[in-house]
Amino acid sequence: MNRLALIIAGAAFGALLLISNTFFIVGQTQQAIVLQFGEQQRVINRVGVNQPGLYMKAPFVQSVVMFDKRNLGFTLAEQLIVGSDQERLVVDAFARYRIIDPLRFYQQVTFEERGQQRLETILESALRQTLGAVRTNEIISTRRSELMRIIARQMDAEARGLGVQVIDVRIRQADLVTEVQERVFERMRTERQRVAAEIRANGERQKVGIVAEATEKSQKTKGEGDARRAELFAGSFGRDPEFAGFYRAMQAYEKSIPPGTQMVVPPEGEFFRYMRDKDGR
Repeated sequence: MNRLALIIAGAAFGALLLISNTFFIVGQTQQAIVLQFGEQQRVINRVGVNQPGLYMKAPFVQSVVMFDKRNLGFTLAEQLIVGSDQERLVVDAFARYRIIDPLRFYQQVTFEERGQQRLETILESALRQTLGAVRTNEIISTRRSELMRIIARQMDAEARGLGVQVIDVRIRQADLVTEVQERVFERMRTERQRVAAEIRANGERQKVGIVAEATEKSQKTKGEGDARRAELFAGSFGRDPEFAGFYRAMQAYEKSIPPGTQMVVPPEGEFFRYMRDKDGR
């Protein structure tokens, strides 16, 4: 009985081992290479093809290597880059990629971890070559997007030899090294101060011109108003001499006697004749 049980157990184990070495599953996010003694037999569910599912292979003769089908990425360690103006920058970048030719990828690097190491080296080289040819202010601000596209194209061209497509490259951060930051910032402050002083000087010149023009216009308008006023007064005075005398007397009172002034004068004086009688008699 024990012997029969051992035979059954052995048969079950052998069947299980045979099944496990015959059938394999390729997931939706995987792509597989079936190898026979190291030689490619077929590729399953590669990028651009939807073939996930259960598959068979020759047991103990064929093997399966799986690679990720999804977009992958890595962040490159901070790199010290010297621009064309000899200023030093600390650059932090990352890349997104995917394996589009799993067989070539396997032949070139075998494992995904080794492939990522190769891509990191390619990205570092592209960063130094591209950023080293431009000035630091172009890297930091004025041409940053353009430079990232150039780096991505350059990296993709080389990564194709590994069976990899580079989707995107981004410079997350580009900062001047600590010892030169203050010097560069001081230069930037001086430049901004010069521009501000020039703007203020232009403003002052414009102000002088505007004030002069406004003064000229106001004087002209005032003169025209005074002339019109004199014309109206002259016409009015000519038609009514008594009103003219009354009006001049009221103006004299207003100008010569400030509010709150106390005066002691004889009421019969000529100056106050309109105080005594509305006709000034």
